[in-house]
Amino acid sequence: MLMRVNFVSIPVADQDRALAFYLDKLGFSVHTDAPYDGTTRWIFLRIPGAETLLHFAAPDEIRVKSGSPALCLVCDDVDAEAARLAAAGAQPHAGPADAPWDAAVRWAMLRDTEDNLILLQSSPHDQPRTREGA
Repeated sequence: MLMRVNFVSIPVADQDRALAFYLDKLGFSVHTDAPYDGTTRWIFLRIPGAETLLHFAAPDEIRVKSGSPALCLVCDDVDAEAARLAAAGAQPHAGPADAPWDAAVRWAMLRDTEDNLILLQSSPHDQPRTREGA
């Protein structure tokens, strides 16, 4: 039986720069930071409130479609979190706004230091939702 997602990977060109961003700006913590293959490090970060880890992968190991978020994070106040992160140096990309897929959801996107899009999203629902008639 499948139990959970262990980790997700995002492309990172500069591990130290990305590490500083995710630790200092987003409040993640280090799970693993160990030498790997003599040229890079094997880095996993803990996401606050989640079991899933975030893994830094070399850009040539993973591709994220342009315009698609590499990571989606749920927060209790999208507007406040987007403002906090922008003030801390994250680059705003879109929003905050009401989500076109669910009027009860707020969302915003920002870019990390490695040019990955991060989607911030409120989650007022514990259950998946679909549009009426879908």
